[in-house]
Amino acid sequence: MGRAAEVVVVGAGIIGASIGYELARHEAGTVVVLDKARSPGEGSTGASSSISRCRYTHSEVIRLALHGQRAYAGWSRFTGLERPRSGLNRVGVMWMMGESIEKTQRDVERLRSEGVDAEWLNPEELRDLFPVLSDCGEPFDLTGEVEHVCEPGEAFLYEPGGGYSDPVGANQDLIDAALGRGVSIEFDSPVVDLMKEGDRVAGVRLADGSAISAGLVINAAGPWCNALNEQAGFDHRWTLNPTRIQTIYRSWPDSLGALPVGADASTGIYFRPELGTRQVLVGSVRAEDEVEIVDDPDSFRRVPDPGFSEIVLAALHHRLPDLEARGDVTGIAGLYTINREDVHPIVGPSGVDGFWVANGFSGHGFKLAPGIGSMIAQALTGRSMEFDTDVEMGFFAVDRDPIELDVKSVLA
Repeated sequence: MGRAAEVVVVGAGIIGASIGYELARHEAGTVVVLDKARSPGEGSTGASSSISRCRYTHSEVIRLALHGQRAYAGWSRFTGLERPRSGLNRVGVMWMMGESIEKTQRDVERLRSEGVDAEWLNPEELRDLFPVLSDCGEPFDLTGEVEHVCEPGEAFLYEPGGGYSDPVGANQDLIDAALGRGVSIEFDSPVVDLMKEGDRVAGVRLADGSAISAGLVINAAGPWCNALNEQAGFDHRWTLNPTRIQTIYRSWPDSLGALPVGADASTGIYFRPELGTRQVLVGSVRAEDEVEIVDDPDSFRRVPDPGFSEIVLAALHHRLPDLEARGDVTGIAGLYTINREDVHPIVGPSGVDGFWVANGFSGHGFKLAPGIGSMIAQALTGRSMEFDTDVEMGFFAVDRDPIELDVKSVLA
């Protein structure tokens, strides 16, 4: 006789683990979370930059990111773990977007209106706060074909409450917290098919031949989501592409002082410190670096391309001119599952009875994970608790119109 659960969540990365934990926290009944990997962090979560920032285009996403940030900042209380592995390294987030004072001030007020601590800085204030940062606001040609002359930017937006986390540690913390509340989380347990009762999804079949019947199956399988959606008969208009994303690490000398998370439009990079290893992580915010579609999420090049590393290092040295050109460089390539229509996830009922989705996070997953788990748990149980988000799940509904954006990239 097969097992049974109220809810089966497929995928135990940061999204699936958050959903599982929040379902348990909201007393949703028997919950099983399944993952094909052997251990946490082998999918998109393990390669995440795990940055927590709130500057987004739409107020709903600002608030959802803020609610996630509050969970990471109060991680021990949120998870109930006395000694969690992760939390929020609150180093601040600096936006160097080459924008006018007026535009930056408007964005500051927009963030403050949603409860985010934000301020705008002039070049002198930027240098006072982080002397290591160049205050240049001029576009920087990464090809080297156009001579660059630095000129101070007009204004910079600063989020003092932002920072970053340990992504694998946070994933494991959520798993431990969920296990402590009675959730069954099972690795090395690939789902190979869905059980059906007529047109309704009624459970899952695993590679070992076993089955688990369920009142609801939630697809949180990250880059592997498309196969499960097809098995469910989920016919949708969204293009969800597993996409190779590259980041590099290089050594960071203590003598250069504190470094915030940085989003740098003039060079097309983002960066953040890695305090435990005295390194700086660097990636791209350019849409053209989010186009390498991966056909098989189990087989792709997992180290950065030499050309990519050279370009982002050149950009980094422009923003951090006192950083010596020599230093150990390593890197990793992981996967975003990019929703090509609007780079925002689809979350909630799929239209197929018994089957919900949480797919297509497009690089925003870690920031939003606590809020996504919260909105799903609230929708299923009708219960609200501390740390819950007030953002309605309908904002990410499968049948919505694409969200309007000026730029379809990780900075959306």
